[in-house]
Amino acid sequence: MDSYEKRRQEIEAANQPLLAGFHDHLIKVKTGKKKAANHFDSLAFFANEYLLNYQDQPLEEGYDDISTFLDDWFIRKCMWSDEASLDKYIETFRKFYEFLHLDGRIDKARLQELLQLIDESKDIWFRHLRRYNDPSIDIEDVWDYGESDEPGESDESGGTEPLGSRHFVIMLSGRAAKHFKVRTQALPKTDQLDGESHWMDCWRCELVAEHRPSKTVYFLLTNARTLFSVVIPNSDRRIESVVSVLSQLLAKEVTRLRPEILLPEGGTFRIVRGQPRSLIGSQNELLRCTLNLFDEPNPSLENIRRELNRVPMFSLKEVFPEDSFKKYLTEDPPSVPSPTAKIIPFPPPSVN
Repeated sequence: MDSYEKRRQEIEAANQPLLAGFHDHLIKVKTGKKKAANHFDSLAFFANEYLLNYQDQPLEEGYDDISTFLDDWFIRKCMWSDEASLDKYIETFRKFYEFLHLDGRIDKARLQELLQLIDESKDIWFRHLRRYNDPSIDIEDVWDYGESDEPGESDESGGTEPLGSRHFVIMLSGRAAKHFKVRTQALPKTDQLDGESHWMDCWRCELVAEHRPSKTVYFLLTNARTLFSVVIPNSDRRIESVVSVLSQLLAKEVTRLRPEILLPEGGTFRIVRGQPRSLIGSQNELLRCTLNLFDEPNPSLENIRRELNRVPMFSLKEVFPEDSFKKYLTEDPPSVPSPTAKIIPFPPPSVN
C-alpha cells in the first residue's frame, strides 16, 4: 500500500464517526430519511473528496474551510454546480455546524462566527457561480471583484510618472480588493504585461486575518515566480502602505542574500486583474500555513515570514520558496525599470 492510499484510509476512517454522528442527529431531529441521506452525502463529498485530496485534512480539522470550497473548488470542479445545488450545500453546512455545537465540539460563539460567515458570503458565492456559468464572461474574470459596481469603491488603476526604483505589479484577491475598495473590472489584465515586468516585481495580495479589537488586518503577499512570501500588517486600509512595506522588506531580503545588490526602497505600483490559477492554488497552500503559524503561542511576524518560505511547494517540485528566490536572484538580478503604464507612487514608511 502506497503512502497516499494509507493516508486516504486514515482520513476516511477518522471522518466516519463524525459523519455518522451527523446523520444520526438529523434522524433524531426528524429531518426525514431522504433529506438526512442527502445532507450526509453532501458532507461526505466535502470531507472525503475536497478536504482529503486537496487539503489533506480530516473533517474534524477542516470543517470550517467552506469559503474556498463553495466559492472556488465546488464551482470549478463539480459539473452539477448550479444555484440549487449551492443552496443545498449551504443548508447542509448550517445543519452540520448546529450539530457540532449541540455535540459539544464548538461553543456558541464559534457557531455564530460560522453562521455569520455563511450569511455574509453566500451572495458572493452565488454571484461567482452565475458568472462562471455565463459563457459571455472570461474564466479569468469570474472572481475579479468589482462586477457589482458597489458604491464607495474606487478605481486605483492610475497615478503619475514613476518616482522610484521599483515598479510593482499587484494582483489583488477578491477579499483584498474588497477591503481596499478597489474596483478591478476596468484594470489591465495580467496577460497584457508580458515583457514589461521583472519577476521580482509581480506579487499577489491575499487577506489573511483581522486582529480584533485593534482592527489590524494582515495580508499575505506572494511572488508570482518564486512563491517567496511575506506577511504584512495594515490598519489604514491603503494598498499604498502595504506595497511600501513590501518594498522595504524586499530590499532587506535582497541585501541579506546578495549584499552586492543595492535595491532602493520606494517606487511605484499598479494593480492588475486576471490571476493564474496555479498561483492562486499555491498561495492558498501558503495561506493555510500562515494561519497555522498565527495559531502558535506568541507568534512573531519575523518568525512567520521565515517559516513560510521554508515550506516545500508542490508547484516548485518541493523546492522551498526561499531557495527559489535565491536562484532567480542569482540568475536574473533586478535592474531599475522604466515603466510607461499608469502607476501609483508610494512613500516608504517604517516596517512593522
